[in-house]
Formats: sequence, C-alpha cells, structure tokens
Amino acid sequence: MKPKHILATVLAGSLLVAGCSNDEKAKDDSDSKSSSGDGDKKQELKLSAAASLTDVSKDLEKAFEKEHKDVDVTFNYGGSGSLRQQIEKGAPADVFMSANTKDVDMLEDKDKADNTYEYAKNKLVLVGDKDSDYKSVKDLKGDEKLAIGEIKSVPAGKYAEQYLKEENLYDMAKEHFVFAKDVKQVLNYVEKGNAKLGYIYKTDLYQAQKNGDSNVKEIDDADLKSPIIYKAATTSDNKAGKDFIEFLKSDEAKDILKKYQFDA
Repeated sequence: MKPKHILATVLAGSLLVAGCSNDEKAKDDSDSKSSSGDGDKKQELKLSAAASLTDVSKDLEKAFEKEHKDVDVTFNYGGSGSLRQQIEKGAPADVFMSANTKDVDMLEDKDKADNTYEYAKNKLVLVGDKDSDYKSVKDLKGDEKLAIGEIKSVPAGKYAEQYLKEENLYDMAKEHFVFAKDVKQVLNYVEKGNAKLGYIYKTDLYQAQKNGDSNVKEIDDADLKSPIIYKAATTSDNKAGKDFIEFLKSDEAKDILKKYQFDA
C-alpha cells in the first residue's frame, strides 16, 4: 500500500473512533440528565374535595407535603355528589374527601373506594345580610330567595332539605328556593343580594368573616337530628393516597381542621 493511502486510512480510523467516543459521551450525558430528572420528579396526588374544604385543604396540603417531600398534591373541588359521579365515570382521583358519608359509601359499594375514614363533622347555619332583622325562613316575603345547594349533588342542600322537613318548614320554604352548585355559590348569592337567606356550613361562614370581606351573618342554627359527618377514602392504587388518609388521622391534621371550626 502507498504511504499516502496508509495515512488516509489511519486518519479515517481516527475520525471513526473519535465519532464513536463522542456519541457514547453524548449518550452518557443524556442518560445522566434523564436519570437526574426522574430523581427530581414528584409524584402527583390528585384529591377530589368538597367545596367546603377549599380553605382548610390548603393548610392540610402544606402539612402533608412537608412530611412527604416527593409528593405534589393537586385539588379538584365541587359538590360531593358531582365529584362522586366524576369518579364513577373514570375521572382521575386518588383520594375523595366528601362532605357526607353517603357518596363515599356509594363508591365503596361499587369497589371504587377503600381505606375509608370519617375525618370531621360540621354544622349547618342559616345566613343573611349583616343588617338583616330576619330570624327565620318564615320571615321571607314575596319573591325573596332562599339559596341552598342542589339537593341531588350538594350535601349541604340535602341537609337543608332534611332540616326544613324536620321543622315542618319545607312546604313554605320551597317556594323561595334558588339552587347553587355548592356552598361557596350559596354564600356568593347571599353576599351579592341574589338571595335573601341561604344555608351554608358554619365553617364557610367562619372563613368568610375571618377574611373580613363578607357582609353576611348567622341568622339561625339548623340543628339537625343527625350529625353532619365528612368522610374520605382512597379511589386509586396510588400509595400516597393511603398515606394521606393516615395523615388525616394524625393530631396535626385534626388541629388544622379544628382551626377552621370543624369538629375533628
């Protein structure tokens, strides 16, 4: 072989080796970055929670994530019945925090809920404008409205119906009903003057007054014969979901719930 041919062959071989080396280095760098990214990625925990938990859930989230730094909690809020229907239809949810026991029990009967736990109790109150002199739904006149949650999908609406029937006020009150998708909307109706009175949870009234931007006050207690019990359950195989249920049993979680006026 001629000398210049030998030189060309050597150069080609060197370039080939260098190219392979660079390819391997690039692959190693890519693998290293990928591995590092996976290590930093947090596990998502999807919670479907009753609208009345909107405020307290933020503190529960912070406390839970402090102890579970690899978990990122996200919330989907709504009426408990609507959330239950979403889960039944396959909506992604790892934990269901209901404002009643019925909707969790219905999921459990269909093998769509496990690790159930009754984590809190609440009270129902009748609210109105802070300057109102009304004492009861019996004071409603003409076309004045009484706001309650949708009876089929909002536990607070069902509790309001139950209370009014227990007190023999339902037939009179139903002529004034205006329905809302959740208790937050009931409160909004009363605050904006779209309803003269409304039934919400005591915890929602407390939070509205604490924020200092609400013009509503408690008119009367709705003293139900049966307590309002909140129940939670896991609705997927996500291990973090079970960890969250266990967290709800802790003294720390109970103290947070009590701070927001829940019985826990």
